[in-house]
This record gives sequence, structure tokens and C-alpha cells, in this order.
Amino acid sequence: MYSFKKLIKSNEGFSLIELITVIGVFSILGIIALPRFLEVIQRAEKVIAANSISSIKIECESNNSLGRNLIFTPSNLIGYDFDNEDSNKCTGNENFSLVSIIPEDLKTQPSFFYNFISGEISCSYEGSEATQFPECKKIPLSEREKQRCGDIGDWSKAQKFLQAGHSYLDRDNDGEACEALGRKSNKPEIGEITIKDCYDGDTCTSSEGEKIRLACIDTPELKGKNANKIPAEEARDFLNQLVANKKVSIKWITKDRYGRTVAEIYKDGTNIQELIVKKGYGKIYKRYSYQCEWAKWIDIYFTVIYKF
Repeated sequence: MYSFKKLIKSNEGFSLIELITVIGVFSILGIIALPRFLEVIQRAEKVIAANSISSIKIECESNNSLGRNLIFTPSNLIGYDFDNEDSNKCTGNENFSLVSIIPEDLKTQPSFFYNFISGEISCSYEGSEATQFPECKKIPLSEREKQRCGDIGDWSKAQKFLQAGHSYLDRDNDGEACEALGRKSNKPEIGEITIKDCYDGDTCTSSEGEKIRLACIDTPELKGKNANKIPAEEARDFLNQLVANKKVSIKWITKDRYGRTVAEIYKDGTNIQELIVKKGYGKIYKRYSYQCEWAKWIDIYFTVIYKF
């Protein structure tokens, strides 16, 4: 009877050492080639998305000149998705007035935007800057002109630079840039506004037309690929019942990539965002939870059953 070792070393096949060597070589080649392969895929995804937003612009402008319906034909995307809650309208959705194509990987891929009113196509990276469309390359911090708090001169502008990736402006890493610019505490400005109505459970419009995105929470989507209509309507109705056509206190935090005001709103001393989460109509948006003090501890002290 042949031993296992003799069987492996049969003249009709590889020896064990040869087999291990071959596997090792292929493994090394795979490790070397994989990053390059992934880079090629990402580049292809970016090109497809850029071509798609260009085609949308052409189709929308053509339909407008011919007096046709202002809609476009969505293309099949890879690694990207349309962020339009109003599907294929050239005018974009009610909140942003933009046709938006958003990547699955926000850290490495650019988002693309088409503004039907201005006819402009733009692109951006999360936490960084980008060259102009269609190149849309990410600009490393080392290639950007460094900003100084004294030259910026305004606290709100400094926060925008921080969002764009100028992290050196936040010396104590507390999420606030250039604290000395007239803002000695890290508490945002507080004022009063009147809410006209709320589009969904986390987005409202003021009586002056300002779009307000409630900070630190996320509620179900009404429309789009990830729509969950029933709980979304419940969240919207709950929020409208609390603040629609009413004067509220607002704590300004920042602006998001769509130009909306990100803020906390209060009614009669009640934090509306926190109430939405506690009542189960939304959840903490953990990615931005650092913006709200209550969101930092509510996960620890409350067990919230979400409706989506």
C-alpha cells in the first residue's frame, strides 16, 4: 500500500512542495493585482456616472426646448444611485432642486449634480474638494492652499472649510474650527423661525423658504429606491403636528452639500429631534451624531425600537 506521501509525489502530478510554491506565487500575484483591479472598477463606475449626468442635462434641455415633459430617462449605474426622491424629474426633488447621483463609497468617489435652472453640472467629494466637472479629481490637502483663522475672519466660513477637509483648523479635535472667531463656546447660534411645513420626518421648510434638515436623525424615505412609505408618512405627519405653521427655536449647526441648513429645532423647550427618536419615528444618524449633545448619550440610556 502506498503511503500518502508517496501518492503526493507521484510522477503524474505536482509534488507537495511544487503545489505549495505555485499557490504561493498566484497568491502574491493576486495581492499585487487586486488594488489595481479595484481602481479600474472605481474609475469605470465614475465614468459611467459622469456620462449619465451629462446625458441627463442634454435630454432635459432638449425636452425643454421642444416643450416636452421635463423628465429624463434614468440609466443603469454601477456603484452609484440616483438620490432623487421625485424619480426622473429634470427639476430634481422638492428639497434640493438638483438631480443627484450619489456613490455607494462616499469617501473615494465623487457625487454628481445637475441643476436644471442654472444648467450647471458639478461634483464633490465628502470631506474634501474636487476639480471641476468633468475631471472631478479629489484634491489632496497637500495641494490646497492652507487657510488661517485670522484670514477667514468668520466662524461659519471656518466650519465650511472644516467640512471641506481642512481639519488642521480644528486644533482640539472637538468638531469646531477657529473657535476664537467670536464663538467662544461650541454652541451654535440660536434664533427663532416659523416652520411652514415638513416634507418628510427630517426635512422642513420655513415661512421664508429656507430648507432645514433636522440634525443628527434619519427617518424613512417617502420616495426613491429606499422608500418605506407608511412609516415615512407617519414620521412626516408626527413632525408636522409638532411644528407646522408654528414658531420654533432653531440652533444652527452647518450647511449640508445640498445647501440646506442643518439645525436642531425646539418647541416649548422640547428637542424635536430627540423626541422623534424616542417616539420611534426615526433613528440617530450616527455618522453625524457628534453634532448633537443628546445624541451622544441617548444610545446608551435608551433602547429605541425603530419603525424601519
